[in-house]
Amino acid sequence: MSDFSRREFIKKSILLSLGASYIISCEDNDMLKSVNETDDNNNKKVIIIGAGISGLVAGYDLKIAGYDVTILEARDRIGGRVLTIRSPFSNNHYVEGGAARIKPSHDLTIAYANHFNLTLDPFYATSGNYVDFSNGNRTIIDNTTYLNTSYGSTMRKNYLKIRGGSDQLTNAFANSSELSNKIYLNHAVTSITQNSNNVIVDTGVNQFQADRVLCTVPLTVLNKINFTPALSSEKQSAMNGGFRYAPATRIYIQFKNRFWENESLNGWGNTDLPEEIWQPSWDMSGNTGVLMSYLRWSAAEDMDTLNDDERNNAILNRWENIFEGSINNFDRGISKSWALDEWSKGAWASPTTSQNETLNENISQIEGRIHFAGEHASNDRGWMQGALFSGLRASTEIKNTN
Repeated sequence: MSDFSRREFIKKSILLSLGASYIISCEDNDMLKSVNETDDNNNKKVIIIGAGISGLVAGYDLKIAGYDVTILEARDRIGGRVLTIRSPFSNNHYVEGGAARIKPSHDLTIAYANHFNLTLDPFYATSGNYVDFSNGNRTIIDNTTYLNTSYGSTMRKNYLKIRGGSDQLTNAFANSSELSNKIYLNHAVTSITQNSNNVIVDTGVNQFQADRVLCTVPLTVLNKINFTPALSSEKQSAMNGGFRYAPATRIYIQFKNRFWENESLNGWGNTDLPEEIWQPSWDMSGNTGVLMSYLRWSAAEDMDTLNDDERNNAILNRWENIFEGSINNFDRGISKSWALDEWSKGAWASPTTSQNETLNENISQIEGRIHFAGEHASNDRGWMQGALFSGLRASTEIKNTN
């Protein structure tokens, strides 16, 4: 794809995301102008902190526009809270540690999936019956009824997922010709110093210099970085516990066989813990099957106090009342807690009403030569859509400041 075609794609993606009312605004004219900018920006350096989906889309956009882009990632992998887990499952099965569901209204997510020729599939199982377990009672819900009820504001039947795993999207960004040699893993930033002419980013081992910096670090771990001069009081408040993040933990149990199918169940359902139960392997071949317990808030925090074996036993003992045979058919189990993750310390930004009113507008504001993005700096917190939009918004800011 030519640079012009890529710019046209991004321009159309922005228009889709912003809606018609934004098109007539002056801001939109600036945004579209920046997307179509053809100036030679090869001498303008931008350092992006974080190789999550927000940092990746921003880097991809800026590189297409001609900027010299470097992405620094503290982890030994890309993706941030887009995490597809493949080990230790059999039959090439995989599960999502983070972002999984895609709303049909999330046009940026869908547009980028299409852009990279990724296939979108139904998220929820399209065959077999669902189960609900409340007040000690198990209720079977037929497939059509369950899929035609809403999760949030969207019918379950309309949710999508990326075939092969959500990391197919982040990998597509990272492996593109634009970013394939621009990402440095295991580079945790320790300090950012702004001068009159540039910004210096230090990892404790290496030092980088740039004209602009884009910080996509979750607010919960932003205080790992020493900023000179200090960030605004609002950002300091947010990064020191003043902007709540949701705890979420997922426990994945692989079973020797899909014994629940003997009752015409698909392995999906809900309990009043509260808990969502998914079967990530529902549309994958193989005799084994994986069920997932998705816990949030206090249920997640309670689970986080247990070790792996205790988590598995707690899930199996409860599921024995829902899917009889869980204990006898158990094979192996693993879990993922975002609250306990060193570089996330939370699953997604979920501020209280007062926190949102006080700090929300400041979260994404430019401070000198430093720009900010991430799902926490969007109106679609907790979704790939929000991270994508935020990254594009920040890359546009950078292009408009030069």
